[in-house]
Amino acid sequence: MKKFMGLMEKYLMPLAMKMASNRHLNALKDGFVYTMPFLIIGSFVLLLVNLPFRDVNTPLYMKWYDNLMTAYKANLVQPFYVSMGIMSVFVAFGIGSSLATQYKLNGTTGGFLSLFTFLLTAAKLEWAPIGGYQAAELLGNNDYLLNTFHQGSGWMPIMDARYLDAKGLFTAIVGAFISIEIFRLLVSKKMTIKLPDSVPPAIAKSFELLTPIVAVILVFHPISLLVQKSREIFIPELLLEMFRPLVSASDSLPAVIGILLVVHILWFAGLHGVNVVVAIINPIILTNLATNQAALQAGEKATKVLAGGFLDAFVYLGGAGATLGLAIAMFLSKKDHIKSIGKISLIPGLFNINEPIIFGAPIVMNPILFVPFIITPIINATIAWFAVKSGLVGHIVSLVPWTTPSPIGALLATNFSMGALILSVLLIGLSVIIYYPFLKVYEASLDREEAMELEAVKVD
Repeated sequence: MKKFMGLMEKYLMPLAMKMASNRHLNALKDGFVYTMPFLIIGSFVLLLVNLPFRDVNTPLYMKWYDNLMTAYKANLVQPFYVSMGIMSVFVAFGIGSSLATQYKLNGTTGGFLSLFTFLLTAAKLEWAPIGGYQAAELLGNNDYLLNTFHQGSGWMPIMDARYLDAKGLFTAIVGAFISIEIFRLLVSKKMTIKLPDSVPPAIAKSFELLTPIVAVILVFHPISLLVQKSREIFIPELLLEMFRPLVSASDSLPAVIGILLVVHILWFAGLHGVNVVVAIINPIILTNLATNQAALQAGEKATKVLAGGFLDAFVYLGGAGATLGLAIAMFLSKKDHIKSIGKISLIPGLFNINEPIIFGAPIVMNPILFVPFIITPIINATIAWFAVKSGLVGHIVSLVPWTTPSPIGALLATNFSMGALILSVLLIGLSVIIYYPFLKVYEASLDREEAMELEAVKVD
């Protein structure tokens, strides 16, 4: 263990510290954090309009719900389209704002520059001719709008929105990083427009962005046109092709186990492992979630396992390390010191907050509890993986707040799959069983330490 700790301190800790303090990774994390409330609400709306109550061949069929969705689903699903359906727009602004702020630039203008870059490369706008019938369909038979388009015939501006959802995430990320670096370079070289101090700050900041906007156009627009002409695809498609092997490989059990090893080794060293890696895995799990949601909308079978809150529902039961099981085991302990920590940690653990037990037990730098801390989530993930793959448990199709108790979160995230609820409860029970013998060993080590301290006092 001493040798292992020495290797961690020499190689892993410096790397982890660099990752934790990296501006671009922090901006990536912030971009998704800012976006998450919109995605959660959009996911719930999608869930509400796709409840499993419309199949007449099942006992769950509800005629009133089927009639309601038949008549109004297209209208009710709108919040989903303007949240999950354009998530890359939110992410682009969030990343640009965070990175600009870290560089001591104006966060708002940085966010808008990043958003402009994304739309420039991912949302092509064209004017399309429309006839009377098409206009009536597109404009909802609105007389005023129809008259504006010359009684239903004319031209309509149409923006290609295919890549504003999860398919545009990699474009949003790359565009945000490059555009803010251009912004920073021009500001540092004093190549921006400076207005007199008498000009209101908001106006002065907006004019400061003129030069970076021109620079972004000169950099990205020719590249976008070149890609379209040479490859006959958009930049988002090109980036998707480049990252597709990574996304595909990540949706595998070995990839999940690799992620869990990194997260829990970092936690053992005292670093917030989830925060370190979340910026890297968020684009992948949200892309997979969007794939599952598209299948749900089309009435097809979802295929992605590592999507949305899969880890929260079946692996992080009580937080990293599945420590709700440890909290329950400690709560049942006969040793007062251990039992008190279990009591304090139990309620937060139900809501996936486990800092009290990680630092109170402690698990950090504790070689005895480190073993179950790292093997329990791996066992949980393996069981859940095969359960989802085999169809015993539904796939994740909705985002749920990470503080939702895991069994409830599993039920909601899988569109009310009872198998998911049962599996999550069973995995919590399994976590208690795995932690229990190691807790007993830990209790025995504490007893020995107390005995040695008493013996030392007697000798003195």
